[in-house]
Amino acid sequence: MEVIVAPEPMDYEIRGMYRFATLREDSGLAEAVRGRWPENPRLLMIAAEPDNDTYTENLAMDLATALVKADLPVGELRVLQRETADVAAQLIAGADVIVLADGEGDDADAQREAFFAELGVPALLVDLKEGAVVIALCEAARDAIG
Repeated sequence: MEVIVAPEPMDYEIRGMYRFATLREDSGLAEAVRGRWPENPRLLMIAAEPDNDTYTENLAMDLATALVKADLPVGELRVLQRETADVAAQLIAGADVIVLADGEGDDADAQREAFFAELGVPALLVDLKEGAVVIALCEAARDAIG
């Protein structure tokens, strides 16, 4: 399984109370996935901080919006975090694109490692759908799956 590492792939523009995300050209993410992007994929973001629902959900929405703007459509968006942990195997098995989130807290790497171990994420990723794309938003996320 190849993991595409794309740290900080988005730029943000703030207009009033609204924040707009676009893919950073120098992140290389669009180029890395363009030839293998599934049609209307189910995108699953796996949280680095599983108890920080707001951060992960906002990050997932921002990334999905930025991908769509880069002509990489997203058909369905899901987030694997504490409240959805009981269906982790089903979410991972059904995903066409899996994004391993970065975190914002000082202990995000430790939380991610513990959460991934608790759910058995490395083992669940072994049997991904054929053609599934895996993206890590930081080196520590890639390292957490082995």
